[in-house]
Amino acid sequence: MALTQGAWTNKSSSKNSMIITCNVAFTTAENDAYTLKTPADLDPTKQWTLLLKCAATPDGQALPLDLWGGYTSSFALTGDATTVAATDGVKIKQVFDDVVLAVSPLIYEFTFDPNLPVADVVTVAAIGSGAKVRIPVLPYYAFNLNGGSTLNATNADFTIIQVQR
Repeated sequence: MALTQGAWTNKSSSKNSMIITCNVAFTTAENDAYTLKTPADLDPTKQWTLLLKCAATPDGQALPLDLWGGYTSSFALTGDATTVAATDGVKIKQVFDDVVLAVSPLIYEFTFDPNLPVADVVTVAAIGSGAKVRIPVLPYYAFNLNGGSTLNATNADFTIIQVQR
């Protein structure tokens, strides 16, 4: 497995907002590609936005995006394909059914909200109303591109934006 996960990097904390990024590079040796855990300064009690952009088509078939949550600082994802598992964490839900068309300059945008008052919107068919996900409040999160087949050699940029007021 040649999956390379960049650490979440704080790009900006100006104007009462935090912007953090994580790059994940993967090869044809993987079926899944996942981030490291989010930093502790992401406030899980407040709404935040995830942007996902891939440099090239990441997979040849449906590519769900899964959200995992961790409850200790040891939280991490490991494995590939049917063996992805978490240390000190759990798979929360499938965030979106298919990001296979996540090719630059297309950027997927997801709203994560622990107090979301409406049902999740997690399918391509319903994207017109915006992708929204109600999440549990946990100290850490990680994202998994859950490939059903071998991934293409490319990379994915994950960006989280949160207003800090």
